[in-house]
Amino acid sequence: MRTTVELPDDLLCRAKKTAAMSGISLKKLMIEALELRISPRKAKSRLELPSIGDPGGPKVASPTREQIDEAMFG
Repeated sequence: MRTTVELPDDLLCRAKKTAAMSGISLKKLMIEALELRISPRKAKSRLELPSIGDPGGPKVASPTREQIDEAMFG
């Protein structure tokens, strides 16, 4: 399907350069950009940080080098 889109001159110029540097057509660049923007995004899951020492004990936000050595080497 064909359509007409008005773009700022600077944006079109940058898009053409990006497409050329990527070795793809401007049409392909536009399709990829739209796909990225409108595709459903996966929710980012938060990772549970490992605890040092007793799992029921207090968690250490920023362990020191000594704490890391102690946890790893005893």
